[in-house]
Amino acid sequence: MRRESFQALWPLFSKAPKPAKEMTESFSALEHLRPHMKSKAPFRVIHVGDGAHARTAAMFALKTDAALNISVDPLINVKLVEDWRNRFEIEHFAWRKARILDVVAELNALPPMPTFVTFVHAHVNMDAVLDVLHWDAAYTLACCMPGNQLTSAHVPHSSGDDMCVLSPERRYEVLVNPRAREL
Repeated sequence: MRRESFQALWPLFSKAPKPAKEMTESFSALEHLRPHMKSKAPFRVIHVGDGAHARTAAMFALKTDAALNISVDPLINVKLVEDWRNRFEIEHFAWRKARILDVVAELNALPPMPTFVTFVHAHVNMDAVLDVLHWDAAYTLACCMPGNQLTSAHVPHSSGDDMCVLSPERRYEVLVNPRAREL
């Protein structure tokens, strides 16, 4: 990670009980979705259950030029993320302080573009979310709820244990929506 990125991300990640663990989990999502984000055209990344500090969306906002990143979590600390965005002049970073199922209609009504979804610490049934959300590819990490965080309804495009993740649950899956346009 480049020094400038780390400097901008540290104010958000440092608030975690285990900052290195959180950072490796978010970075895993970025690295495993990056091969699907080849287009120079704009795309959207929805970060489900991103927590009070919107860490995964923040990392993606710094590391993806063409992406609009939207963090969705009922616990988002609006003042903190707004101050962070303004301090570091971050573009392409937004949030919804809500449960994902409460804003699905709003997100689906956004202009059509390739849409990626991350479930790093979502603590939701990701299959239920993917059933109603418009998406092209998704990343999920087993986290502390493998029964909800890993799919039982989709065939993963890729999966495995990411040994770079500093968490007891390192199993990840990348899903590609069979109805998605060519990514």
